[in-house]
Amino acid sequence: MVNLQEVRHDPEAQLANLTAAIGQNSRDGSLYARRALVLLRTGQLQQALDDADMAIRLTRNEPFSLFVKAQVLRALGRPEEALPLALQAERNSYQSASLYVLLGEMYLERGAYQQARLYLNKAQELAPDDEYAFYYKGRVAEVTGDTAQALRLYRLALKQAPAFMEPKRELSGLLLGQQRFEEARPYITTALSTDPEEGMLWYYSGLVLQASEKQDSALAAFAKAVALNDTIAGAHYWLGLQQHKLGNNEAAIAHLEKAEAIYSTEPKYLSTLASAYERTGQFMNALEAYQRLVQVAPGNSYAYQAISRLKYKIANPRPASTVVQQAQTEQ
Repeated sequence: MVNLQEVRHDPEAQLANLTAAIGQNSRDGSLYARRALVLLRTGQLQQALDDADMAIRLTRNEPFSLFVKAQVLRALGRPEEALPLALQAERNSYQSASLYVLLGEMYLERGAYQQARLYLNKAQELAPDDEYAFYYKGRVAEVTGDTAQALRLYRLALKQAPAFMEPKRELSGLLLGQQRFEEARPYITTALSTDPEEGMLWYYSGLVLQASEKQDSALAAFAKAVALNDTIAGAHYWLGLQQHKLGNNEAAIAHLEKAEAIYSTEPKYLSTLASAYERTGQFMNALEAYQRLVQVAPGNSYAYQAISRLKYKIANPRPASTVVQQAQTEQ
């Protein structure tokens, strides 16, 4: 996410030129550091790490080399190793907006919001219009409950970089949370054109379509969302409700169980899950779901009736064939 030093020319040409230069002077650590940046930008992460390690060996912990390796490790999903290197680069007097954004991002992910904000402010002292600083400051504002500030900062990030997908995604989520569907729509559309493989954007698209009463299109968007990202609880929730409505109870359960972390106290979720369990003969699971339902919705008379019915079924089990037949009849 950090705006690395831009590769202004064709990356392949850059790699060829740097490789040729290294062939002529293999002891120049700065060449390895520069090649590591190009490799990082082109997604060749292991090769980038090898070059970053060589740069550090040759330059004896020169701060820019440390910064380069920190970026590579962060991209490899190893922030616990990246953070000390980035801090060492800072202690060794390396100053750049990209370093401070990197530190701000990593502290944000650790939940150290005050530290994150400190470094992002430092980034903007050097680069007042840095879109990544605006974006991550927006993330900090959002996670600390300042929605209005988050919206403002995401818009400032997009003012600097109109094609920046992530602020559009975060803006969309905040606007949808406020039921501002039409405001969210253009951000979702343009973000999807940039990154059609982003599952959360498909989920947001589904919510907008649902609000427009385009149910079939919404469900198709939810299905696309979970195909790309199976952890999106909201998409699983709506797909589970639809599968239950169609009588596909096994499919409904599969979706609803993946939505539990977010929807476990929602009456509609619990009643649908309990019904799907009961229809498939999973009486103990159904009983437990109905018992949770009466805890969150004490006035639900049907849930009490279902609990009594299930207790009787559990206490008086029938042969497996009869249970299956009854479950099919109840569908």
